[in-house]
Amino acid sequence: MLAAMRDLTDTTAVLTGAAGGIGQALARRLADQGCHLALADVDADRLAAVAATLHAPGRRVTTHVVDVTRPEALDAFADDVREAHGGCHLLLNNAGVTVHGPFAVHTADDLDWLLDVNVRGVIHGCRAFRPMLQEAGAGRGAHVVNTASMAGLFGCPTQASYSASKWALRGFTAALRVEWAPLGIGVTALLPGTIATGFLAAARTHDAGASAWMATQMQRYGTAPDRVAARAVTGIRRNRAEVLAGWDAHAIAWTQWVAPWLLPTVLRLGYAWAPPPGAAGPEGGDAG
Repeated sequence: MLAAMRDLTDTTAVLTGAAGGIGQALARRLADQGCHLALADVDADRLAAVAATLHAPGRRVTTHVVDVTRPEALDAFADDVREAHGGCHLLLNNAGVTVHGPFAVHTADDLDWLLDVNVRGVIHGCRAFRPMLQEAGAGRGAHVVNTASMAGLFGCPTQASYSASKWALRGFTAALRVEWAPLGIGVTALLPGTIATGFLAAARTHDAGASAWMATQMQRYGTAPDRVAARAVTGIRRNRAEVLAGWDAHAIAWTQWVAPWLLPTVLRLGYAWAPPPGAAGPEGGDAG
């Protein structure tokens, strides 16, 4: 049986999406555990600001501007991490995006962008860092955390492509957990619910008014990112297959287990009563 990584002191943690709300919280939590950090994001300025708060005597913190949609960029990132840190014990694939609006108005570019970040970025991240993780797994151990979502537990209207990406990510993570256990590598899917971050405010949207309103509600009522980060570290320490974060994620999971028909019925009735603008697509046809 694969032993959990209970002591993270002096391990090296690689974190993508480190400049976002959950990413910043993960970086702080990992730093508190004594990890050295290799932080990646596409936003160089915000990334530098996050890193500046984490430097401490004896702790190595490096920043890397990485576009996870480019496999070659992830390969170069892995090379840079090996050069700067000597290896990788923890890989947290946290970069993620969404497109808000009915699927009928999602463009081909929208879909490619979302799937490249949310699915292919995670898969290629695991591929690029697998050799270092395997080396660490043969020693004190290694662990991967892939940030999915409670949208990977149910079909979320106006987030169809996002739900698709998170369902795919859960399946990939579950398969990888079985394959990599003999290598000494634990694998966890992190499933946050509604989190108090600017995630939706930064989304591509086809309904700006609805997106702005929902973003405000997320900031007001969502679970604190620090809580998500704490749950992620618990998942690593206990080698959990999946970790829920947020009351709504727990509620969705419980409902899907006890009465799987209930949530789809409620969503279907609500959507039929008040469909969002553009639900039928441009002029009732197919979106480009």
